[in-house]
Amino acid sequence: MGENIMKTSSKITAALLLAAMLLSCAACGNGAAGNDAQTDTVKADAANTTAAAETNALDSLKSADYGGKTFTILQRTNYEYEFEAPEETGDLINDAVYARNRTVEDKYNISIKTVTMQADWGGEDKFNSALTNTIMAGDAAYDLVAGYAAMILGVVQPGYFVDWYDIPNIDLSKPWWSEQIADSLTINNKMYAMTGDIALSVWKEMMTIYVNKKMTENYGITGIYDTVRDGSWTFDKLNQYAATASGDLDGDGKFTKSDLYGYASIYSTEVDTFMPAFDIQVVGRSSDGGLEYTINNEHTVGALDKLASFFFGGGNYTFLVDGSMQYEDMCVMFKEDRAMFLAGYLALAENLRDMDTDYGMIPYPKYDDTQEKYYSTCRDNFSLILFPGTATDLDYIGAVTEALCAYGYSEVVPVYYNTVLKDKYSRDADSAEMLDIIRDNLVYDVGYLNSFALDGAGHIFVGLVRSGKTDFASEYAKKEASINEKLAQMLEAYKD
Repeated sequence: MGENIMKTSSKITAALLLAAMLLSCAACGNGAAGNDAQTDTVKADAANTTAAAETNALDSLKSADYGGKTFTILQRTNYEYEFEAPEETGDLINDAVYARNRTVEDKYNISIKTVTMQADWGGEDKFNSALTNTIMAGDAAYDLVAGYAAMILGVVQPGYFVDWYDIPNIDLSKPWWSEQIADSLTINNKMYAMTGDIALSVWKEMMTIYVNKKMTENYGITGIYDTVRDGSWTFDKLNQYAATASGDLDGDGKFTKSDLYGYASIYSTEVDTFMPAFDIQVVGRSSDGGLEYTINNEHTVGALDKLASFFFGGGNYTFLVDGSMQYEDMCVMFKEDRAMFLAGYLALAENLRDMDTDYGMIPYPKYDDTQEKYYSTCRDNFSLILFPGTATDLDYIGAVTEALCAYGYSEVVPVYYNTVLKDKYSRDADSAEMLDIIRDNLVYDVGYLNSFALDGAGHIFVGLVRSGKTDFASEYAKKEASINEKLAQMLEAYKD
């Protein structure tokens, strides 16, 4: 088992989502009599595609009766939407999760229970501390843990969690599991954390660049989707387009959040995302299959030069803000047609539902035209799924987890996709295609996901960008000994 078996295609998932989108498109047609037959055909074909994909994929689930057992999930505050839906409320996502949970409960004669706990960012993580204390005490309180991806990996130690490859009834080749996560987090044929369509945050946290279509039209920028399709959407192209828009709208002689920009971004993960987008790895595979730091190289320095020039090179067309502004503030700029491009995550679209101007989504650009393809990633706070080492009935845990993920794939994700596309996107096949490009090219860097465990190795890059500096080698040298020591400690957890 291990890396070589993790080559799952996302095409079935794409078929489900496309079918949902087409059904919505057909329902939103212009109603002309001449289109009725075509509309009916689209609806029928989409429904048949969805039904066939679901049936073929879900047939493999184990059948069992677990006698009314309780399946307890530890989840994070603000991420309750992934597992907690005690009743139908009329909210599409809640009701889809409710249907998923009831389907699994009925299938296995179980009861799903959730326990919610706050997970802090940085500093003392109470979620992790409480979890590990429970495990060390031998208390089998939780069957499944949905933790903060970038932080939960920091507590992986021998005996604390169960290796996913030792869990029966889970088939990681199925389309509802993330092959990219498996490729990244499988070390020495062991994997202690995984995710997929069991966790809707994987979708909500996917990174994208929003495009204000009114502004691109006003500034003479056309065919941006074709630019993505033909592979020429590069950072230089983004820079070229963004540089066309800037203006001191309030006339105060300085550029603030009240003015006009070609590109706007929070300085956090939105900047980090340029690393995978530019095919920069914090940690890569060594020639013997192990792990080694690969971030300290000329390519990284070149990327820093480009970004420093972009954000701090003297132009007034980029807006990079610190923690003093919230995402909602950035959305206001975008909705008021004062930002042509907005870096963000997929769930940010929920803040744009009342936007009058039409907009779209595209992937982050390539580093240059020699880069083979686009790469995307998620904000590092999506949910990774782990099984505490106190678990005893692995057959039970595996069957229920597999079903939760499978029915998340068939019942929850298509609803979310169509909800995001509703009104603005359900009629825009181009944006749906762009989302498929983002989804199909997701990458997860084991070094970045483990950055807190590795003394911040994955955040040196963004730290330099924030300060407009480019001397990566000297910054890395300050931490090199500590970072290598931390990597050795991490690898110890994956020994035979």
